[in-house]
Amino acid sequence: MNSFRVVETRAGYVAYVAGGEGLKRVFMPQPSASAAIAGLRREFADARADARLLPDLARELERFFAGERVDFNVTLDVAGAGAFEQAVWRACRRIPYGQTVSYAGLAKRVGRPRAARAVGNAMRRNRFPFVVPCHRVLCSDGSLGGYGGRSGVSFKRDLLDMESAAAAN
Repeated sequence: MNSFRVVETRAGYVAYVAGGEGLKRVFMPQPSASAAIAGLRREFADARADARLLPDLARELERFFAGERVDFNVTLDVAGAGAFEQAVWRACRRIPYGQTVSYAGLAKRVGRPRAARAVGNAMRRNRFPFVVPCHRVLCSDGSLGGYGGRSGVSFKRDLLDMESAAAAN
């Protein structure tokens, strides 16, 4: 059985879902708890609310959106993801807070230097935003590329600016 929790952060209400194998999904911030729940219900209709679900993750999300340096420490349930996708997500988790890497650079880190486009696809399918910090992955020319979150690339820019400011302190 899957459970969910909604955490209020400075960016909005962030929902996440977990089950027996770990964290299954993190959703982008929403303007209200009800909007966050409605969003997760589209994917996890039978998940039950649990206000005590993964309390460390809840605190880490609150701290992250408050502009604090956070290294998320949670087990991910990557069922259904291919080996390449999992390798990309693992490598992405190792990008230090406040730093960025290009899609091509991340491809090199997973031993597939010509797979920048495939890395971009793996980032697009990332089910764990912030925990797997896909916002830290940029185009080779330094442009932001895409981002599936609220307000798209402007939210990505906000996240990078927040991390950059925190890393400078």
